Amino acid sequence: MRRRLLILRNLPRVTWSHRPALDGVRALAVYLVLLFHVGLATFDGGFVGVDLFFVLSGFLVTSVLLSEIDATGSLRLGRFYARRVRRLLPAAVVVVVATGVAFVLFTSIVRRFPLVADARSALLYYANWHFLGQSNDYFAADLQPSPYLHFWSLAIEEQYYVVFPLVLLGLVALSRRRAWALPVGLAVLALVSVASQLYWRSADPNHAYYGTDARLYQLLVGSLLAQVFRAGWSRTRPAWSGLVGLAMMVVVSSALLDVSPTWRGLLATLAAVLLIVGMMGEGPATRLFALPGLVYLGKISYGTYLWHWPVILILREVLDVSPWLLAVLAGVLSTALAALSAEILELPIRRRPGAPRWQWPVAAIGVTVSAITAFVVMPPILHSDRQPALVAGGTGYAGSDRTPVPDLDWDAVAHDFGGAHKCSQPEDCYVVDNGGPTVVLVGDSHGKMVLPMFEELAREKGFTLAVNVADGCPWQAGLSNENRPPDLRQKCIDLRGDWYDDVLPRLHPDLVVLVEQSYDGEAEKYEGTLTRIGGSDETLSELLARTTRETLDTFHDHGIRSLVVKNTIPAEADPLDCLAGATYVSECLVPVPIGVDDSDAAYQAEDVARDDMWSVDLNPVLCPDAPLCRPVLGDTVVWRDHDHLTTKILLRLREQIWQQIVDSGALDGSGLAGTR
Repeated sequence: MRRRLLILRNLPRVTWSHRPALDGVRALAVYLVLLFHVGLATFDGGFVGVDLFFVLSGFLVTSVLLSEIDATGSLRLGRFYARRVRRLLPAAVVVVVATGVAFVLFTSIVRRFPLVADARSALLYYANWHFLGQSNDYFAADLQPSPYLHFWSLAIEEQYYVVFPLVLLGLVALSRRRAWALPVGLAVLALVSVASQLYWRSADPNHAYYGTDARLYQLLVGSLLAQVFRAGWSRTRPAWSGLVGLAMMVVVSSALLDVSPTWRGLLATLAAVLLIVGMMGEGPATRLFALPGLVYLGKISYGTYLWHWPVILILREVLDVSPWLLAVLAGVLSTALAALSAEILELPIRRRPGAPRWQWPVAAIGVTVSAITAFVVMPPILHSDRQPALVAGGTGYAGSDRTPVPDLDWDAVAHDFGGAHKCSQPEDCYVVDNGGPTVVLVGDSHGKMVLPMFEELAREKGFTLAVNVADGCPWQAGLSNENRPPDLRQKCIDLRGDWYDDVLPRLHPDLVVLVEQSYDGEAEKYEGTLTRIGGSDETLSELLARTTRETLDTFHDHGIRSLVVKNTIPAEADPLDCLAGATYVSECLVPVPIGVDDSDAAYQAEDVARDDMWSVDLNPVLCPDAPLCRPVLGDTVVWRDHDHLTTKILLRLREQIWQQIVDSGALDGSGLAGTR
């Protein structure tokens, strides 16, 4: 079906022609991103290459659309969507599938489970929202980087391509009566997106980076620039613009500038505008970017962008090299793959003539192929139980024990999270209520981890269990987790603080059990992420020690006894990932860390100083063979990931763990003394 939308014919006309220098600018953008992704400190702002892509894409697409409208008085939507599908989908589908196959060869099934959802979001172009959800998911930086992560930017562009032609048609139609409607409409939409970016930069930086609403301004600025050229302003373009834009982009992408991603993005947008303006005229910058080599690299930049990130991750699996050497290897390989893809796949498809009546079917077929790949092709590839060519995580502590890795349900173990339970009123806190003395469990994801064990113990020992645990919420009052979006951050605050003063005393607990993940040795990661409500200049260690003391003081003031669970042993690498690629359990032994954690030392000091607070160490039960710990006891996996235990091992060892609690003295003199 051919669909033509008639537009006013007496609008200003512009002749759009290919500018080779703009292809050269694409090359600059993609290699800035690559330098950032290999970890070069010199280019720690290289992610602004994506910002340059956005502005350039908005400019080029709008120029083409406006040129068609001016030349024909119409816009063939089917033709536009079919061209986008033919341009973007074939290479993307091939990269997604090839990446999945490569990761089957180089990584364990444990690491591949999450990639099914990642690949699906990449193929269906909602990857930015998918990864935004993950980034808000309990310090998701702990997760292995996804080889499909870079599709977030392509998702934003595709969302723009779907909606923008319709918006443009509406604005052009309004221009029939008011000539200013098109530029003003684009400017207003861009300003609304800038406002969204400025709001989210403090409310949720992850949303500011991934959210379509917060990033559209860059595409819309490009669109507005295209309209400015259409109106004839191009005759007054300054000759210095290109050099200034290039210099500014280099500075913005480098470590020379110490600003937030939001301000870096705004500056990069301005630099991109100056660069594009310069490329539309003549000058040294234009001649530089019009060099044949740069133009060619720019023409295949889409393929280079698609390939570069999975190539980097695979190279890191097999090589331990400097960032500079990694940059060279990744640049050569991803460019070569992009060139091959362009010659044998992309260009033949794009050059193939198509009858106008087939435009809408082509678009529909492309989307269907992408969906079939997402739901039918990728799951069996990524869920293959083939062992990787390289063992994923041998610890180097393997002994002579040849106990084979048991036959495990890897998916079930990897998703053995435990259960969350939050409450704002006393009656909503109970999970086991049998009329016995009351234990209240408070914690974060480690609280979820031990919850099934405490539920079973409550039934067996006859105590009542109330629970208030949630991901990413330390038990200390006064802490704010800045890595959470604003609504979840406030929920964490509400689960502590006032809850301790209002709800907890009304539960009349005989004992409060406090559990959380360890923040020791992670100062670089958590400094600035965990903060004191209202702000302070405390170091992370000072902050945790003081908020621990203050929270225990609150319990003391209410006459509430407390038991702090010390940090469980973390693994240097993911033991489950190691087991999935190993033959023998002994290949994945976990060494006990040397020394005492700062937080454990603080808990121990409070234990000595107080007569209503105790601490308990579960590690002697979990690691009976210290200083080397077995990742599997019997046929039960100990660690779900490098930091979390499985609920199954805790359930299996609950009687020994209960004995550790009894031996701590926390039950002496309480209503729980009879539950031994």
